[in-house]
Amino acid sequence: MYIVKNAFRNIFQNAGRNIMIAVIFLLVITMSCVAIVIRDNTDEIAKEYKDQLSTQVYIEPDYKKIANQFNENEDFTTPPITNEIVKKMAASPYLKKVEYAASMEAIADEITFKEPIEKRYTEMQRVGELLERARVPYMQISGFDNVSNALAFQSREAQLREGRFPKAADEAVISDELAKLNHFKIGDTFQAKDIHDQNLEGTVLKPMTFRISGIYHRENDETYSEIFTKTDRLINSEYAYNPILQGTFFLSNPKDLDAFKKAAYKAGLSNYYSVKTDDIAYNAFIKPIEQMSTVAAVFLGVVLVLGATILLLLSMLAVRERKYEIGVLRAMGMKKRNIVLQMLLESAMIMVVCLAIGLIIGSLLAQPITDMMLADKLASQGMGGSLSQNIGSSFSGGLATDHTAITHIDAVLQISSILQLGGIALFLVLLASIMSSYYAMKFEPMRILRERN
Repeated sequence: MYIVKNAFRNIFQNAGRNIMIAVIFLLVITMSCVAIVIRDNTDEIAKEYKDQLSTQVYIEPDYKKIANQFNENEDFTTPPITNEIVKKMAASPYLKKVEYAASMEAIADEITFKEPIEKRYTEMQRVGELLERARVPYMQISGFDNVSNALAFQSREAQLREGRFPKAADEAVISDELAKLNHFKIGDTFQAKDIHDQNLEGTVLKPMTFRISGIYHRENDETYSEIFTKTDRLINSEYAYNPILQGTFFLSNPKDLDAFKKAAYKAGLSNYYSVKTDDIAYNAFIKPIEQMSTVAAVFLGVVLVLGATILLLLSMLAVRERKYEIGVLRAMGMKKRNIVLQMLLESAMIMVVCLAIGLIIGSLLAQPITDMMLADKLASQGMGGSLSQNIGSSFSGGLATDHTAITHIDAVLQISSILQLGGIALFLVLLASIMSSYYAMKFEPMRILRERN
């Protein structure tokens, strides 16, 4: 108990020296807190995005190859990705999961829209595709295995206000604008049809009857005519001109990309399609975050080295002042280990206060510093601090993949960060107390007292 009281009294008796040590403690803890919070949070986000971006496979048309082939042969048509090919690729052992989607340009003459309905036919031909004769589309039908996975709902651009998402092939979700124009309610039915009269085989296409299972709200009323349903009918040649099942593939291991690519081409995928992961999104989303984490880690190392060095110098300079005190205590019969314990307690008492204050200040400074670093990194990437676009699905951009741009990072002080700072504090306490006592205790008590006189 005497050692504790004496240590507490010495803190105030040697206020000048202890204030200097406390300032160093506080600066090191505060700056370390900021660096650790930034590093840990950026590492966590980077890992999450890296797992998503590195495992998702994108299958896209190679437009350069298609254009070159079309210039050589105007009758060239891009080989389609049939449902059979998609299903063969989906059976690959290299995949962790597959998400399906489909879409259709449609008409619904019995429904009222904001704009007048055009019933005229038009002819169009996309590069590498056949000449088509079709109605002017004014409705988009988007199909998913699970409609809640649609990008519009995942990004909160659209929100389900009434009812539920479709569970059956004949159920659909419509916008509140479309429901208001037609006085639709949950359970009502309507018909829609492909813009083509016949499918590729020349069979007359059937209209589709949908029962409304839910109503959604969307701020962007320009897309009010989009309806969401299951994929079943959109990939059925009885209803669709060119039924295409779109797939989003996720690898079990990013290293299996080349193996999956070979398997995809072996399954029948044309060479006019490329198979790749999203390097652009990686550079846009993850690279700035990884750079922030690296900067924070380097800054933490510099702070610890400089802080420990300055603290070591202060402790060594304080030895001369404490030599006489140690000599008196030794002459009175106090054991060396008790003297070391007293110095350790003094440093620990100072550190506890500095640790508490440093955690508070550091956690407050971490968020604005994180925001400033992130804005600087995004600006250096030429993004102006914001990226609003999302990365879509493998074929057409319909499925949500959660790849929204990182424009904000929550700099949260986590338990693991506090434990790391506790370890740093313990290291500094041991350094400050042991080094000073080591140099002072090399001398014998009587020699210390003689030198004092």
